[in-house]
Amino acid sequence: MNKNIVCKFGGTSLASSENITKVKEIVLQDKKRFVIVSAPGKRNKEDVKLTDCLINCFKLSKSGEDFSDSFNAFKTRFEDIKKDFDLDFDLTPYFDDLYKHIEEHKDYDYVVSRGEFFSARLISLFFGYEFLDAASFITFAKDGSVELETTKQKFNSIVEAGKCYVIPGFYGQDYKGNIKTFSRGGSDVSGAIVAAIADAPVYENWTDVDGFLVTDPKLCKNPLLIEELSYHELRELSYMGANVLHQDCAKFLRENDIVLNLRNTFNPTCKGSLIMPDSKKIKHKKLTGIAGQKGFTIIHIEKFDINESLGIIEKVANIFKKYNISIEHIPTGIDSVSIIVKSYFINSTNSKDLLDDIYSQIKPDKLEIIENVALISVVGSLLRSDKDAERQVFESFFKSNAKIITLNKGAGGISIIFGVPESEFETTIQTLYSSLF
Repeated sequence: MNKNIVCKFGGTSLASSENITKVKEIVLQDKKRFVIVSAPGKRNKEDVKLTDCLINCFKLSKSGEDFSDSFNAFKTRFEDIKKDFDLDFDLTPYFDDLYKHIEEHKDYDYVVSRGEFFSARLISLFFGYEFLDAASFITFAKDGSVELETTKQKFNSIVEAGKCYVIPGFYGQDYKGNIKTFSRGGSDVSGAIVAAIADAPVYENWTDVDGFLVTDPKLCKNPLLIEELSYHELRELSYMGANVLHQDCAKFLRENDIVLNLRNTFNPTCKGSLIMPDSKKIKHKKLTGIAGQKGFTIIHIEKFDINESLGIIEKVANIFKKYNISIEHIPTGIDSVSIIVKSYFINSTNSKDLLDDIYSQIKPDKLEIIENVALISVVGSLLRSDKDAERQVFESFFKSNAKIITLNKGAGGISIIFGVPESEFETTIQTLYSSLF
């Protein structure tokens, strides 16, 4: 039994009985001890995720509409799994309880977490493992954060030596004893928490991709697999759109010195990507990856001697905070400051009032709005110290003939971010990839 490796399987990995059988083979091959499961996902493009079924049931019930079709679709998926594996388990009282909660449209988090609950109950029986309800140990504080020490104490008081467990992801229990969920995709976080409190050296996250790719396969054909990267590099790539994992997953792993191994359920012979904590040495000697996103707007402010104005950045930040606009980057110059934000913030805000506030408080000599901007980030720890790597990035970028709207290399030094017109986004990434990798 591998007591120290915690593994989590996503919705696609558990979408059908055939897939669940593949998961069982992976788990039992080296007797992984703690298995965190999501709710079954889509079997095909036309299918509906079971969590979405429950969300729809709750909304329909709250508006006084019939939710039986969605509820029956949810029931049928689990009844089929039970039948396929000939499991001796009566689901009826659990379905009845869930139906009552939906009918009374109460305890929303409880309702939408039942996909993971049913998944874990049935899979634990199929595997011959113990069922361990996440609500019995994952504990949320009043502010919504996870109380890791309390969670670990509860976990250690329940778990018995020599036993293996299947645990539902996505939820825990709040300080009042009610079910509380993470945000969507939160089963990744559940697995990371279990890895942290079980003192696991490795957390295996099994999904439907081989690992992290150097860039988006929709833009570049068959991009290379990133074999190893650091958590800092992961953050940079994820921030710029390479979203394979829940954004909070890395927090618990990095802080507890745990290696994250992203694996593919449907290609288990592939070793996947290893995301390494700071204490582990990265083997690769190349740049790590390229990621990017469209949909940014730049508010460019020019004012003579703006760099001498005390608290100018704070003033600007407070103006945007007033309108609940998150700032992505603030490149500055001697006489200028640029505020880069997601375009949808500007589109959903009374932009006239925002600009009036900037004029009245900052009194700029010039104010320019630059729309339809894409940000592209080239990431790699190598950029901290290798001048040749940095030179190669810029040479590769210039091959694309893209216009530079803005340029930023943070003090941390592991990424170079180019702002380009959205119309040049795809070709720029393709040129960077073909030149650098």
